[in-house]
Amino acid sequence: MNKLNQYVEEDMTKTYKLQGLDCANCLAKMERKISKLKGVKSVTSNFFTEKMIIEADDGLMPEIEEAALKIIKKYEPQVVFEEA
Repeated sequence: MNKLNQYVEEDMTKTYKLQGLDCANCLAKMERKISKLKGVKSVTSNFFTEKMIIEADDGLMPEIEEAALKIIKKYEPQVVFEEA
């Protein structure tokens, strides 16, 4: 095995429930802001199912979840953000 290939960045995909979501435009803003966080590969969300899927670097996921919660609470303070 080549020593340069020993470190492989792992991606993780998690699905979250956004319980109590009221504003589709706010969700779009949240998605844009979360997608710019360090380590995030992609973010998709659905207003009608109240779900968000984040694909990101596995090692950064705890920090990404914490930052995503702050972003969500900024736009929709009543939303409960939890893993689905």
